[in-house]
Amino acid sequence: MIQYDKDGVTLFYVDATGRKFSHYFMEGAPYNDMVTIRDAQLQAIRENTQSVANYETALANAQISVDAGHAMPAPAKPLMKIVSDTGETTFAPFEPPLKDLIPTAPGRPAPGGSIKVDTPDKQAIMYNMILAMFRKMFPDA
Repeated sequence: MIQYDKDGVTLFYVDATGRKFSHYFMEGAPYNDMVTIRDAQLQAIRENTQSVANYETALANAQISVDAGHAMPAPAKPLMKIVSDTGETTFAPFEPPLKDLIPTAPGRPAPGGSIKVDTPDKQAIMYNMILAMFRKMFPDA
């Protein structure tokens, strides 16, 4: 990752062999190229963060459907965008790997050990209450 040096204006990176490459802002084109590559690296970080968030949301929605007993395909896993210090863009799987969809068999409790509790049908309760009031007010109807 291209970084600013201690002076706050010099950009540098260290390659795989341990050599340090740096350019001062007065050097012109080489410095501008490093600024452009650094901007691309920061943009790749933002894109990776957003794609992970989108994947986790899609996965959570699919997991809810699977837990409810519906067959649901897993969302496609995004690839991480990597911009090297020389400006080359590549795509690779995320490290650590992203979560997978957990298949749930019918009759098996939902993940997390929770016990399914049926929630009461509030519309049916309200209907029965109104019907009881109506019958009390109008017994001949």
